[in-house]
Amino acid sequence: MKLGCGVSWVVAALLSFSGTVTAQNVVQFGLNRGLPGIKLGSLPPLARRATYTEPLANNITGGGYYAEVTVGTPGQTVTMVLDTGSSDAWVVSYKANLCTSARLQQQYGDSCGQTYNPASSSTYKLVERGGFRITYLDGGVAAGDYMADDFEIGGTTIKSLQMGYATQTVRGTGILGVGFSANEAADTKYPNIIDQFVSQGLISSKAYSLWLNDRRSDSGTILFGGIDTDKFIGPLEIIPILKPDSSAAYTSFEVELSGMSLAYSNGSTFNVSMPKSSSTLPAILDSGTTLSYLPDNIAEQIFSELGTYTDTQVTGLTFVDCAYLTSERDSVMTFNLGSAAIAVPVYEMVLDILGPYQSSLPSDIPFGNVCLFGIQTTAGFQSSGAVTSSNFALLGDTFLRSAYVVYDLTHHQIGIAQANLNSTSTSITELKADDSGLPSVTGVAAQQKASTTASSTSGSGSSGTSGSGSAPETVTVTASAKNAAAGVRPPRIAGDVKGLLAATGFFAVVGSALVIW
Repeated sequence: MKLGCGVSWVVAALLSFSGTVTAQNVVQFGLNRGLPGIKLGSLPPLARRATYTEPLANNITGGGYYAEVTVGTPGQTVTMVLDTGSSDAWVVSYKANLCTSARLQQQYGDSCGQTYNPASSSTYKLVERGGFRITYLDGGVAAGDYMADDFEIGGTTIKSLQMGYATQTVRGTGILGVGFSANEAADTKYPNIIDQFVSQGLISSKAYSLWLNDRRSDSGTILFGGIDTDKFIGPLEIIPILKPDSSAAYTSFEVELSGMSLAYSNGSTFNVSMPKSSSTLPAILDSGTTLSYLPDNIAEQIFSELGTYTDTQVTGLTFVDCAYLTSERDSVMTFNLGSAAIAVPVYEMVLDILGPYQSSLPSDIPFGNVCLFGIQTTAGFQSSGAVTSSNFALLGDTFLRSAYVVYDLTHHQIGIAQANLNSTSTSITELKADDSGLPSVTGVAAQQKASTTASSTSGSGSSGTSGSGSAPETVTVTASAKNAAAGVRPPRIAGDVKGLLAATGFFAVVGSALVIW
């Protein structure tokens, strides 16, 4: 799974939120953003009783989308990072080494929030002592036991869900992995949360829809068992999930990235040259990774076009001029995935989260107001020895906020469309067990122009543009033709790719456990 971008110089704002069950077989779990201690209200009732929705907390500076759930009987409230790139759910033990060691908290720039105590739950069961272990690219681990307990999410309870119980961890927040069970850390695979949703009759199909909303919004949702056609624009494009090979099981939400382009407000365009040695470039759709990662030969073209700066001496990170937050407001970066073309406003790739740490950055950066760029290179994964090739794309939250994505584990399909940001209405289509695949459905005709008040964040940058309370950022999307392109297929990497990029006094977490085929 992936850990969001935890940053030691930023206070991780965790939200409280609640989900509302309005149906058998549909569960909606909301994604919300706000400050510590703010309790968001329940979502409005759904029109059908066949899906489940749950709110998640959008924490830009904390690096992820957070869900508040309850575990055990009586329920113990814990916060977890939603991760489409991993498959295990795990909670932090009340006696985890990070929770009890000031040295480790300083080392990893994190501390424990809400923890779980099995002795306080009458429904706790030990499954495998010492059986849980996920290894990270930086050598850090989350390890402990496998346990089972009741798990409440979106207003519904999954009985006796198997989870990791981490007594050793580099992160103080647990992970809610919602990937294929074949990608679990366990030697013996088990029914994970998506499997149990179906087997316990809560939803009909192993599928869910993700709507992260724009980065200044304090609302978003994951919808288990259904599709909300009010949350995207135009037709839902259906593309296949790539398989590692003919004999292997599906392990990650990997699709083909066939082309990229930049369109500027003056009408000019820049087409990114894709590698020619193969017809596809695998791209993993991963909500547990804060930024997005591209191969050097693709990323460098974008870096050059936008005048970014890469710190090769200390952090290895690429930075961009914060001026892009206000200039080129209509410029978009288009990602071609199969038959879909997702437009990401350039400003969505400009993260103003460095705050007072700007003074610690290299002195030769050619712009005065420095922001973290939402695209980095995959070279760090290869240089760490974790992978043998960096020719893959990892599309994290900086991409996913602009897309509405349906993850269909039953039919091995992805449904994807341009997100309708700040939508305030709901229209649910339940996904049925006897469906032959994702349905052909169409969203709204155009982007909703609803106004939103952004929450301030303690990690906002010096320009004050992040969380400034201004109106939401929107972009007008028009259909664009699919660019012909080719790519190089790397070794298969499970969606739970994770890395730490060490920096002066801070680090960025990019995901979690790593599996290579």
